[in-house]
Amino acid sequence: MTRKTKIIATVGPSVNSKDGIKKLVNSGADVLRLNFSHGTEEDHLNVVKWARELDKSVAIMQDIQGPKIRTGETKKEVYLKPKNKVKITNKKILSDEKIVYLNYKDLYKDINSGERIFIDDGQIVIRVTKKTISSLDGVVEIGGELRSNQGVAFPDTSLSVSSLTKKDISDLKYGNKLEVDIVAVSFVRNANDIKKVRKIIDNNIKIIAKIELKSAIKNLDSIIDEADGVMVARGDLGVQLPLERVPFIQKQILDEANAKGKITVTATEMLQSMKESHRPTRAEVSDITNAILEGTDCVMLSAETAIGNHPNVVVEAMSRICEEVDSRNDTSALKFKELSGVDTLTTSIAKAAVQVANEIGAKAIVAFTETGKTPLLISNYRPKAPIFTFTTKDKTYNQMHILWGVEQAKIERLETTDEMFEIADTWLQINKKFKKNDKVVLVAGTPPNKEAATNLLRVMKIGEF
Repeated sequence: MTRKTKIIATVGPSVNSKDGIKKLVNSGADVLRLNFSHGTEEDHLNVVKWARELDKSVAIMQDIQGPKIRTGETKKEVYLKPKNKVKITNKKILSDEKIVYLNYKDLYKDINSGERIFIDDGQIVIRVTKKTISSLDGVVEIGGELRSNQGVAFPDTSLSVSSLTKKDISDLKYGNKLEVDIVAVSFVRNANDIKKVRKIIDNNIKIIAKIELKSAIKNLDSIIDEADGVMVARGDLGVQLPLERVPFIQKQILDEANAKGKITVTATEMLQSMKESHRPTRAEVSDITNAILEGTDCVMLSAETAIGNHPNVVVEAMSRICEEVDSRNDTSALKFKELSGVDTLTTSIAKAAVQVANEIGAKAIVAFTETGKTPLLISNYRPKAPIFTFTTKDKTYNQMHILWGVEQAKIERLETTDEMFEIADTWLQINKKFKKNDKVVLVAGTPPNKEAATNLLRVMKIGEF
């Protein structure tokens, strides 16, 4: 069996060494995620350096923090009891049972009476009962231990804070220096947030919009149009929305992104139990299976690999689950829907390539690409045959690690169409043990030395050239 669903693994203290990165990639990680909410610039630089020195290539994803609101320091052990009255302030003090500090300057402007404040992903819930120009009064609805620097969310409030902080802008510029392949943007509210990021990063970096806010769901259509892909960030979605709604929102996001030919990622707590356990739970296996059947290109591991006890075991388990689902996932009944908002010529050729390959029983679909656009569209139609791509661009080569069912090879610049046929023929025989007369569907842009748009579809037989 061959795994088609790709795996993103988050780097952290558990794998923060050259050997740790090597083992993570060899275990099956296709993309390494650098979480810029943690770590130093030197930490991230080392990871990129170690990754680029590997014999096996991998994509680098930079995940920026966004406007993270947190609690402040506490005086001692603080437990907020249900029904207790508390004051909420943005004046920097030590928090206790009677007053809670939050590091948000527009606290009094944005938050209204009746709205809820979630601390630590809703483990503590405070409802605001009174608002003045300089304070908020509240009552504890769900109690719990208040600790320093816990995350804070406002599920009932539209915050005025910018989605891009000064730290994010600085981090994005540093990401350019690191030559990251993909940027994941946190707390996206609308398409303009993506446009702001695009103005800062190098134009050949792919942008993944993390869908984790109510406003992002409301503006999902335009966000998908503007971004190169989306991530179903289920952790924050589960804070913003009732948990029982999250599976349906996940399906909506995946369906809409796939309908527009965009990259899709499903994230958060996919194998959470394996931070400590050597085996996943049945519920986790079912969750991963469901995401793949719903059309995700990638599944993401977060704390499981960043701070887990055995990150490589986690990646190996994820790989086995994906491989099993991929081998049983019947895509032959896939309806060839019209992809909206996508170049018609390229889409038509991608669709035709998959249809022809399925009907004639082709052993592979081969795509020559400079941008990765055609392989993405072919992948979106989930062909039965494997997808092999050839590119001259390092960045495109790396970025294709995130695409479902795609295996790529780096080649030198070609001058003629015949060279394309010859390279595909030879490479498949040597690297994939294809036999004479095996049928292959090939798509490309011609002439190759002009970086032309995809305009060629050919059925070839191995050994013709």
